[in-house]
Amino acid sequence: MNTHNPAWTRESTSDAIKQGARRALPVLITALRVTIYAVLAVLRPFIVAGLSILTLVGLATSLFYVALVPGSHFPTGLVLIMSAVSAVMIVVFYAVMELLLPQ
Repeated sequence: MNTHNPAWTRESTSDAIKQGARRALPVLITALRVTIYAVLAVLRPFIVAGLSILTLVGLATSLFYVALVPGSHFPTGLVLIMSAVSAVMIVVFYAVMELLLPQ
């Protein structure tokens, strides 16, 4: 007589579900990464153009008010910080896209 039981008869249903979930989780994560990457790839020209325009307009406005309108109450420091942050956001955007890139 053969007393050897196959592995699938010894494991319970919850163990089978856990094992199936462990196998499906990487597939779901990859599908989510690819979907987010695709959406960001489509929106990339608009996002980068918007952030670039925000950076350049902020710098130009700050320079204009500092050079041509002395003594104004224009928040030059705040606008320069906003311009720098929007430039950094372009770099962060490309870094996020690089992380999401399907391998």
